[in-house]
Amino acid sequence: RGLPFSAPRQEILEFFEEFDPLDDSICLTCRSDGRATGEAYVAFNSPEDAKKAMGLHRSTMGSRYIELFISNKDEHARAMARTNNKT
Repeated sequence: RGLPFSAPRQEILEFFEEFDPLDDSICLTCRSDGRATGEAYVAFNSPEDAKKAMGLHRSTMGSRYIELFISNKDEHARAMARTNNKT
């Protein structure tokens, strides 16, 4: 959470690049009015990569302070279904 509201998928991939994020897993969430929430779900190639990526917790992306949280596959799937992965 805390992503720049205009952050595209590519910027998120670059932020996590050393931890092998799965490109097609990135799900940017939006409010009911279509505006970005500043939250996204990202899956990694392995649980170990995901744990290592948590080292970026409290880093910055642009001028925004990023907070990372572990989520589960169900939460990720619900977010993908809500957005239809079109963000």
